[in-house]
Amino acid sequence: MKLRQIDKALYRAKQRKVAIIFCSIFLVLGMSFAALLRDWAGNPEGSNMAVNLAGVIIGLVITGGIYALVGGKPYFDEIRYAWNLKRQVLKIQNKKHIWKEKVEQGDQTAATVMAFYYAGVTQLQFLENNEFGQKEMEDERSEFEGRCSVHNLTHDADNFSIDMLL
Repeated sequence: MKLRQIDKALYRAKQRKVAIIFCSIFLVLGMSFAALLRDWAGNPEGSNMAVNLAGVIIGLVITGGIYALVGGKPYFDEIRYAWNLKRQVLKIQNKKHIWKEKVEQGDQTAATVMAFYYAGVTQLQFLENNEFGQKEMEDERSEFEGRCSVHNLTHDADNFSIDMLL
């Protein structure tokens, strides 16, 4: 995965629009199927929780199917990119302590992975207007770059490949 620049305003507008549309679809389908199942198989004098839950689950499955059909369209490129970037950043974060140790040992692959991690987190924070922890991340990144200098490692996020995480 390569980092790429995407328009923040466009990303946020598409993200909101897609969320509202798919939440609305889920709401309508879930409520409709719950009502239909209640009329068809519900107990007029007792609890219909299982029937309502079945209707909601059917609505969720259909909504997921609709997303699976349209999610590959070019309109969703920015959303898919941010989603995949989050997944890669989280994979690295889950083993961040190991990657940091490898950087201390002078491992160039670890330096590349950590460079991608810091660049990815910074980009995600920017895209989502998330300033929480930004100062700490900048300090941590500066410390990382200092360690790379000590070990003569390059820290270029463009050299990152998903294969490095295996």
